[in-house]
Amino acid sequence: MELGYLTHVGGLGSPRDAYRDTVALAVAAEAAGFDSFWVAQHHNSEAQGLLPSPFVLLAAVAQATQRITLGVGVVAVTLEDPRRVAEDAAVLDTLSGERVALGVGAGSDPAASALFGRNHERRHAECLEGVDRLRAILGGITLVPDAPGLLDRMWWATGSARGIDAAAARGIGVLSGRPQGAANDLERYWARTAAEPRVAVSRLIRAGEPAEEVSARLRADPALTWATTLVVQTQPTRTDLATHRRTLAVALEARERYLTASRASSAGHVAGVRVR
Repeated sequence: MELGYLTHVGGLGSPRDAYRDTVALAVAAEAAGFDSFWVAQHHNSEAQGLLPSPFVLLAAVAQATQRITLGVGVVAVTLEDPRRVAEDAAVLDTLSGERVALGVGAGSDPAASALFGRNHERRHAECLEGVDRLRAILGGITLVPDAPGLLDRMWWATGSARGIDAAAARGIGVLSGRPQGAANDLERYWARTAAEPRVAVSRLIRAGEPAEEVSARLRADPALTWATTLVVQTQPTRTDLATHRRTLAVALEARERYLTASRASSAGHVAGVRVR
């Protein structure tokens, strides 16, 4: 099971400070051995996040790192032009050496929908349309620069059974942050996906929480049975770089405790899924 870190880019200082610290945090995550580093998109400081343009900040991260996957977590495609998203993602992917994980979703903030003049109640239907248009552009012949590999590195952030089924039908990875009730939908995704199953489960780690408590919570989480990636984030959202760094260390230890316990209890298998 790979390990990722997500930040809402909501530091305690100015936006400039938050962006600078996010680049430093990505460097620290790569040095610590994390597989992926994700930044969340927010408009109008929703969820105290300060980043409306994830591709721009990840371009800076790309120049400061060498290996770690750069996760867009996520672009609200209901508020964007799919060609603009495809072009920005393609440039970032080329710049970073094909390290982009392109996360998309419907968006959950009614205020953001209002800012863009969109009907928030239609976001799920519009997300489906936007994802299909985005996939067609990424796989087409008019995209400059060409980035066909992005189609295999798309992720759909969804908590609904309908959204998970739509992702499975298209062979898109699933990003799930649901704390309860996701396991059955994720099991169905594994059975139905048109491509190699990819499930990233996002979970919170409270600032200062010891690794043994985090590990115990992970072991009791049925959704982790179906996860190929665990993505962790610090709570509260707005915190300093030092606290983020401490969470990196806690997450690494908790993941190792979780995997060790899983192997011991199932001889390398959890509900038929190989422990990675």
